[in-house]
Amino acid sequence: MSQSTPTSVLVVGATGTQGGAVVDHLLASDKEFDVHGLTRNPGSDAAQQLADRGVTVEEGNLGEKDTLRPLVEDVDAVFGVTNFWEHGYDNEVQEGTNIAEVAADVGVEHFVFSSVGGAERETGISHFDSKYEIEERIRELDLPATIVRPVFFMQNFEGMRDSIEDGTLAMALDEGVSLQMIDAENIGAFVTRAFEQPDRYRGEAFELAGDEHTLENAAIVFSAVLGREVEVQHVPIDDLREQMGDEYAVMFEWFNEHGYEADIEGLRENHDVEFTELEGYLREQGWV
Repeated sequence: MSQSTPTSVLVVGATGTQGGAVVDHLLASDKEFDVHGLTRNPGSDAAQQLADRGVTVEEGNLGEKDTLRPLVEDVDAVFGVTNFWEHGYDNEVQEGTNIAEVAADVGVEHFVFSSVGGAERETGISHFDSKYEIEERIRELDLPATIVRPVFFMQNFEGMRDSIEDGTLAMALDEGVSLQMIDAENIGAFVTRAFEQPDRYRGEAFELAGDEHTLENAAIVFSAVLGREVEVQHVPIDDLREQMGDEYAVMFEWFNEHGYEADIEGLRENHDVEFTELEGYLREQGWV
């Protein structure tokens, strides 16, 4: 493999939210990338759409290490992302470990892993801790790696859309607590900058956010975009625990007591990424 900027990149989760954003931005980059997309179902409509755009669709499973090696051997760089919600703690850690170990064994030039904001701060949140275990393994392997740690996705508001459009923004955030957030498309842009400039980004970790709001301020933004008043409902943690389970409750307790710590101003100033504000995201997604 050459020591220049990687030209071929294997994107894990290429049909998913983060992987799909990485694919989009790699294909749009001024630098030429040969994009390979990893999927468990190469016959799906989403995979076919990637192929139609020039992506080499590769069949593989993070849980089956032997399927990964021939795919990683064919590329210069890898973008890795894992899924706690689908696979659980132990399986997520194993899957992240599998792709990292194969990448180290093969000798990729650059490995970018998507973790989560705050993972390194002993949160006690299972789906944060699992990703930090993967981070630790990446460091043990001495991979030439970049870690991105995105915060709360603006896309999560899509699951609350009916309620918000009906006039209520309900979350288990305490009054006055700010929640940092990011448009997943910005993750794709940032990861692409890392692949474009590996010498600058290797060995670094970045907490990623593009905006932050209290629940009250977010309601003002939703009201302005929708053209009608959106009221706030501060959901008690115990109610959230009953409705959504302990994992969500522990996470929102952490939001209220600690929270994300991305340097939003610094990210805007120092990286060639147009980080999206909440209002811009909502308008782009047709909330108007």
